[in-house]
Amino acid sequence: MSGIFRANKHVLTLSKSFRSYSSIAVGVDDISPPANSTESGAASSSATKPSTTLNSSTIQQILKNLPSAKLTESYRLSSILLSDIHTTSSSRDDQIRQELVLLRDQRDYPNLIKILEVWSSKDINGMMKVLGHETVSNYLGEIISFGHLSIFRHYNLTPILNSIKVHSSFDKSRSRRKFTPHDITKSIRNIYSNILYDAKSGEHIYNREKRKDIYASGNLTGYKLSVSDFENLIRLELGNFKVDLASRWFKLFRKYEGGDELYKSKMTPELWKLVFRMEAGGDNKLWIIKPTELSNISYNPLYKRGYVGQHVNFSIQDIQDISIWPDLDLEFHGCMVQHFGYNGEIEILKKYVETIWGINSKGQLSGSKLSKSDRLYPDLKFLSSLFVSLAYNGEFYYAIKYVNNFQKIYDEMDSTQLANKNFWERVFHWANISTSFTEENALKYFLKQSNYTGEGLESLLLQELTNDVDFDYEGYLQFLNKLKVERCDIFNQIWQIIHQEEENFGFSNYIYKLYLNFLKEHIITTEVETEQKYYDYLSILLKKYQLYHVDAKSFTKRSNLGFFPTNDIDKSIRVLYTDALRALIEFKGENLKIGHIEPLINEWSLDNEMRLELEDWVANDRLKYYKEKLETKREQFMNSLRSDDNENESFLDLM
Repeated sequence: MSGIFRANKHVLTLSKSFRSYSSIAVGVDDISPPANSTESGAASSSATKPSTTLNSSTIQQILKNLPSAKLTESYRLSSILLSDIHTTSSSRDDQIRQELVLLRDQRDYPNLIKILEVWSSKDINGMMKVLGHETVSNYLGEIISFGHLSIFRHYNLTPILNSIKVHSSFDKSRSRRKFTPHDITKSIRNIYSNILYDAKSGEHIYNREKRKDIYASGNLTGYKLSVSDFENLIRLELGNFKVDLASRWFKLFRKYEGGDELYKSKMTPELWKLVFRMEAGGDNKLWIIKPTELSNISYNPLYKRGYVGQHVNFSIQDIQDISIWPDLDLEFHGCMVQHFGYNGEIEILKKYVETIWGINSKGQLSGSKLSKSDRLYPDLKFLSSLFVSLAYNGEFYYAIKYVNNFQKIYDEMDSTQLANKNFWERVFHWANISTSFTEENALKYFLKQSNYTGEGLESLLLQELTNDVDFDYEGYLQFLNKLKVERCDIFNQIWQIIHQEEENFGFSNYIYKLYLNFLKEHIITTEVETEQKYYDYLSILLKKYQLYHVDAKSFTKRSNLGFFPTNDIDKSIRVLYTDALRALIEFKGENLKIGHIEPLINEWSLDNEMRLELEDWVANDRLKYYKEKLETKREQFMNSLRSDDNENESFLDLM
């Protein structure tokens, strides 16, 4: 580990020159114009202008009419070009590049990947000749990023789906879409198979017999995977939480690029980051959360994904080469921080931060502060990695204080709306985990801490313990109340901060759903305060709904009018609002305030549709239960009165 710190001394002093790593090979400015006169060029431009707007029917026609590989020369014109201008072969190639660049610039990745998939299956040599291997790899890399964004949006809807319990119906509707994250994964895997093997052979890079050697085939095309291709495949599988498949691609990369030592010379900064994420705990999204003595919260993102444990294709020793460090960026160091956090090496983590950023374990500047122009000047994404790494090890309150001091010292951090949103979602997430408890776990923990000597500690119930003179019942109630107050305080404090910061990151389904779940726990001290929290929550959501809601008859909701499509945040807010209103109705019903329910529905429903829905739910599902509970309570009260009367009569008889 000392090698890492020695290497990092050079990070601060070495020049800021980087190795040359490839980026997109073909840009709009790199495409040479057709070799025609000014007049013919103008005519060509005019003739091809209608083709700049690509629609699904046009693309479908292209894919339908793709020729076989035997028609290679005519294929370049008829299969890709959206016009039938007869130009030279060079002009045709340029036109193909222009059309694909246009798709890329318009972020029309669904149609871009369709063309690449079909083209590679029919004429891989033609595709490689026209585009070049590097450009194909870069296109696929962008498409993978687009796919990950789709997955992110899907998981961002998860809190809403939990509220309305429509996972199955949502998945069915999602499967009817033209392009899903699953489609992206499937298409990219197919394209890479077409690059390596003759498409007619039916061989695939994910076949079982290809696990140890993807080049063990008699149907090879002659092309081999580049470093960028390995990066793409590892990123693709990591984005799908398929760590075992991602690790397999890295294992093959090491095999083909020189083995255990020589492969390091071929490693790019991106590959080092990917390796730390998949094999060294450098990505908190892949972390397994285990229950604690107080909390039952557990989470395994790799559950049912074939992941069986830590892979051994990489060791921390592999990166203790001083020559590597000058090329590694801030994102890599964020992965390193998470690596230390996931492995519980908090002291090493603090020393690592102090070595590079000059902030000691007390959150004070003890060394040199990096200048704003330094490539390792921290941003909010790095701060989020630092916070999560500390909170994961039970240091939530310390993490809050530490990153707050860190941010005061490095007060010029760059941040994006997404980074802001991610940071506060992580804070709320770990506030929930760090203060979570169950009364059953709290009782066991209290008995353990108080050295209770009774038998059957694991199976004892509170009702049984109240009659035990060795049990400190009063102390237990104080301990339980402390846990409740602590949880309420931290949620309320962060909730207030969220509303001050929310303009910087927009609406978060996750935060609002998590806070609603907290309200449903009903651990707030008084009934009146609990109700008020519900009303406050509904009031905030009502304002958000009015902010984001766009009427269905609005121009911006209509298709094909040239407007950017409006987002559906108002739909998510409506779901959360309905969920919260139901929770408040349930709270009032449980506390026998049945007469409050009808006025509550009439006053707080967003519209008539919601009012009718809630009235139907109460009448058919809840009212009978509330009335039975009220009757049971009334009978208990009457029985109590009769018992008191009998005791009074007995006392008079004695007199």
